[in-house]
Amino acid sequence: MDEFYNPIKVTTKNARILVTGATGYIGGRLIPRLLSNKFNVRVLVRDKEKIRNKSWFSSVEVFEGDLTKPETLVGLPEGVDQAYYLIHSMSDSQDYIALDRLVAENFVSLFRGIKHVIYLGGISPEGAQISDHLNSRVEVGRILSESLPTTQFCAGPIIGSGSASYEMLRHLCEKLPIMVAPKWINHLVRPISIRDVLKYLILAVDKRPLVKMDIGTEPVTFRDMMMTYCRFRGLKRLIVPVPILAPGLAARWIGLMTPITNLLAVPIVKGIVNNIVGNTMSARKLFPEVKLLNFQESIKSSFEKTKSEFVETSWNKQDIYPDYRIFQRRGRFEEVRITETDSTPERLFSVLKNLGDKNGWLAWNFLWTIRKLLDRLVGGKKIIDSDRENLKVGDSMDCWRVEKFENNRKILLKMTLKSPGDAWLKLESIPHYSKTFLVITAIFEPKGIWGYLYWYSIFPFHKFIFRDLGAAIISKAR
Repeated sequence: MDEFYNPIKVTTKNARILVTGATGYIGGRLIPRLLSNKFNVRVLVRDKEKIRNKSWFSSVEVFEGDLTKPETLVGLPEGVDQAYYLIHSMSDSQDYIALDRLVAENFVSLFRGIKHVIYLGGISPEGAQISDHLNSRVEVGRILSESLPTTQFCAGPIIGSGSASYEMLRHLCEKLPIMVAPKWINHLVRPISIRDVLKYLILAVDKRPLVKMDIGTEPVTFRDMMMTYCRFRGLKRLIVPVPILAPGLAARWIGLMTPITNLLAVPIVKGIVNNIVGNTMSARKLFPEVKLLNFQESIKSSFEKTKSEFVETSWNKQDIYPDYRIFQRRGRFEEVRITETDSTPERLFSVLKNLGDKNGWLAWNFLWTIRKLLDRLVGGKKIIDSDRENLKVGDSMDCWRVEKFENNRKILLKMTLKSPGDAWLKLESIPHYSKTFLVITAIFEPKGIWGYLYWYSIFPFHKFIFRDLGAAIISKAR
């Protein structure tokens, strides 16, 4: 079990806790950790279909309602002891401030008498110049704390696999060998690991309302954050400072170069235009049990988490359509092909686990041979194949190493040949009523600009290689 899911020691028992913002990054990660601590969790969502695929869906009480429409919230507060307020508008329109205010005021009207509200906002030192988005978060915190017993945690950039700040940082560093950056990347911010944010949020359940405190590790500049990531990944990067680059223009550039939308990029960029570090002394004194990861440790943890997450993600029967799709997720290219067959899952899987080496790859085998020969010419290791009848994690399958093995169901392979990035091949035999589906997923995580060039150079050949491989596997399994 992931360390994040290990119960965090708290003395409060059997409390009913409401989580707002359950579809967001923080809420979605907080809920399973609350459940691991045996709390009774109620979640507020506008549309429960958006969380139906979550592993924790059947373990929580789902309440459909909209905080902009109080008439939809009748009965929501009943039995709730404490509540997490994790709602923030990330719109670039002019009405998001009014919307944030309305939602907070409606929440206050609804929850008068609640024992404790736990709110996550952003660091905003007194007198500092801050963005409109951050100002809105400050106002929400004030509205909550003036009327309800509230603990406010104020955080800087949150670093975790899938977080906007981490993904922005990662994509910029991976894709751009030369980065033109404004001088304000030398301003200080106070990042914090998602692991530590979750610890603070859960431990607060045991505390009386604590008003407001900043949380985070030691201050670093955004430039230092980029260079730390580059050193961790072994990337050589040049950062060229320019005297003027408007935050709005910088945000749009980030939206172009990373998966982060302009909607998210604007508040992130505006949040680092000025030095915003706050003072974490209160949090360290009141929560001594939180041993903070430093920024380098946060990067390492996030990267390792990102690399392991897709292993747990398996094809879903609802994803039968389309038979081919390609997308980019968490810095990886994923190419999925789905083919239907009348063969049994066991017979199909028998073909899958015997691919490569003496049996060949059934389609375009000469290309696989050339690729392995080129690897040997540049110093690659000799391929030693494992016993296919007793295949297990760690064994070799031709030029791949088995990373996950579920008999008659799934094999996850990692390529052992040299390349500017990491490559995986996932082979699945999925029963579905009287049919079986063969699912072939090619995954590539590029390292630096050469990784992207490598992917785009081989991608045109994938269409033929994996299409014909799938057809050959189906034919042999009949």
